[in-house]
Amino acid sequence: MHNGSNVATLLTSRIETSGQLQKDIAEKVGFEKPNMITMVKQGKTRLPIDKIGPMAQALEIDPVALFAMCMTEYHPSTWKAIAPFLESAMTADERRMLGAIRSAVGGPIVTAMSDDAKEHFDRFLLALRTPKTIK
Repeated sequence: MHNGSNVATLLTSRIETSGQLQKDIAEKVGFEKPNMITMVKQGKTRLPIDKIGPMAQALEIDPVALFAMCMTEYHPSTWKAIAPFLESAMTADERRMLGAIRSAVGGPIVTAMSDDAKEHFDRFLLALRTPKTIK
């Protein structure tokens, strides 16, 4: 039971597919008691804001996406007030590109990549920097 919580649904799914024990995740996140993981999964308690980064890292979830999801669900009026300022830090093209990469990878972008993919990514970035000659 997630009590309609998108955060709880996402975390439950990622925990189940991670292959990790909840007690190990709780330790990585910094929870004193492993039952906090169960309470968050059930939607009985919110993931504390200061635990979003460690939880994202433990479950290989994009921390910015998890933060946005938590803020949207837990503090919607606060998020509504600050989100436009965060979005304006990037151009529309940058938001589109980053959103596409996050969707494709489904987790922290570089962390989720294999060594081979990282090498291809580095070459892609280099190609963006290399001036092209116009024909």
